Amino acid sequence: MKRYPFSFIAGIILSLGYLVFTFLSYVFYPLPYSPTTNWLSDLGNPNLNPQGAIFYNLGIILTSLFLIVFFLGLSVWKIEGNKVQIIMLRLTQAFGIVGAFCMMMSGIFPINLYTIHSFWSTSLYILLSTGFVFSAAMLRYHQGFPRWLLILAVSTAVMVILTSFFPIAYVLEWITVILFLLYVTFVGIETKRM
Repeated sequence: MKRYPFSFIAGIILSLGYLVFTFLSYVFYPLPYSPTTNWLSDLGNPNLNPQGAIFYNLGIILTSLFLIVFFLGLSVWKIEGNKVQIIMLRLTQAFGIVGAFCMMMSGIFPINLYTIHSFWSTSLYILLSTGFVFSAAMLRYHQGFPRWLLILAVSTAVMVILTSFFPIAYVLEWITVILFLLYVTFVGIETKRM
């Protein structure tokens, strides 16, 4: 049986898992719901979505666990003897893993607990986008790594910055999450291809 790298498996599972659990939660959401009027976290609000919130919050927790595996699995990109690249790898993993922990906490403390949820959500966006920027810095050392994917990492981080300037632009959060899922999925695929 062919062995697949952890980043590939985790990237695919976390992206598909997040989408499945989000869809399950959406099916039970009793109110009108759209990217122009709702946060994604509204699906995890037990006050607004009493039957479906558990799916969204469980999906967030599982996504964060696979995200930790994803970041740990990036070690296969390490270039022995290149100290700067190894530092970038370790920073990617550190920011990514702490960001994944913050994601888990945002699922444990859903949006109806607004203050604490907001803290963990803000932290996860800042930490994960920082991890993505370091990952782009680390992966650029590999000649065969697609440059468009490095641009996607930086674009995701830029979207996080934009959301801080437009804090009630719901659609920016949706775009950021889509970019995040695409980046993780394609880095996983490139890791397998390597």
